[in-house]
Amino acid sequence: MLKKFFVKKLFGIFDNEIEFRKEGITVIVGQNGCGKTTMLHMLDAIFSKNPSKLFRYKFEYIEITFENDVVKIEIDDKSTEEENMRCLKYYINSNELKEYYQENSKINSPGFWCRNISSLRRRPGNMNTVFDLRTGETLSIPEVIDMYFDELSEEAKNDILVIPEEVYELVKDIKVELITTERLKRIYREDEYRRDVPAKYAVEECAEDLSKKLKNVLSEYANISQKLDEKFPMKLLQAIKKKDLSSIDELEREIKEIDRLREKHIAAGVLEENSDKILNVNVKDEKLEDNTMAVLTVYYQDMKQKLDSLNNISDKIVLLKKILNSKYRKNKKISVNKDAGILIEQVMTKEDIPLKFLSSGEQQELVMLYKLIFKGEKDTIILIDEPEISLNVSWQREFLDDMKEIVDMNKISLIIATHSPQIINDNWELVDTLGEFE
Repeated sequence: MLKKFFVKKLFGIFDNEIEFRKEGITVIVGQNGCGKTTMLHMLDAIFSKNPSKLFRYKFEYIEITFENDVVKIEIDDKSTEEENMRCLKYYINSNELKEYYQENSKINSPGFWCRNISSLRRRPGNMNTVFDLRTGETLSIPEVIDMYFDELSEEAKNDILVIPEEVYELVKDIKVELITTERLKRIYREDEYRRDVPAKYAVEECAEDLSKKLKNVLSEYANISQKLDEKFPMKLLQAIKKKDLSSIDELEREIKEIDRLREKHIAAGVLEENSDKILNVNVKDEKLEDNTMAVLTVYYQDMKQKLDSLNNISDKIVLLKKILNSKYRKNKKISVNKDAGILIEQVMTKEDIPLKFLSSGEQQELVMLYKLIFKGEKDTIILIDEPEISLNVSWQREFLDDMKEIVDMNKISLIIATHSPQIINDNWELVDTLGEFE
């Protein structure tokens, strides 16, 4: 478990510390230029197993405090005009482990990136840049690392791993997601090599991603249903033989719970209104024989198991809709289905609004919430830079309350860098102030 992240003499000046709070949310504030955004990028570099990014920043050392260990990373620059000799030195609990020299890593090789990312091409006569077929741009290696590191296969990442094994064991299960200020940047695809092919807006990418998720979940739901249906006769015979039957009261409770689950999934847009209708039996008013009770017992148990398989995605959709609809008030309404993913309706005219025509603030909110709710796996640390961008004051004041609901549901941790007192609102107990110096 992470406790603290400390950087000594960031930019040669600031001693900055971030505490990982038990509430799951830390807000970092400070004067312009004190390193709020840089601290997020340094965290991302370490926990995305890409420490070569640390060479971009001036600092004395980093300390990462875990439950039982302290990892220290020093930067040492012995470079001359003839030779690059910058290195990172790793320690655990004051024991020195190894040095990593910047110039020795394959990560700085254009050839490595062109072999592993299909849209990149070498530029004849230029050893420090590559050409990107997706965007038609010439990219430096640092730009390539920023854009494409996450797209590398695990095998490729291991090929350039420059973290001591002892440190890797501590950080390997910590997942980090960085949400930058460029969250509305348009998305390019593998097959969009020509510049005249339109790229997807980030909001459209969210809708398409949710559509894929829903189709995958419903496919799995169908598989579960088929397997349960195949086992139904055998389970029924066993229930009759063992007299393993639900009582009348238990059946009533199961029916109510199944009705509740089905209504939740329909309201979320996961199930359609007429799909998987339930056999409703008034179990109290009818005299049911044991064989009938056995059929109902197995039937309702199976039905609940099927519907339970949809809970995870339905809960996420319900929360997304709740937060966004509270922002839209009575003007717009969000809905979800497996074909479109996300739809926004103009309430008065009943017309769908193309997602790319939402205001910048509405797009910012949708993209950020989608990433937090649907990309935030359990125990992930999500780093958010300036969430206040394009959000009105009212939405800023509601931001941390929304985040608390997401943290509670997904069991994630958030580190939020902000300039806005409205984001903090009355939550000063969650704030760390950066920019202290000796």
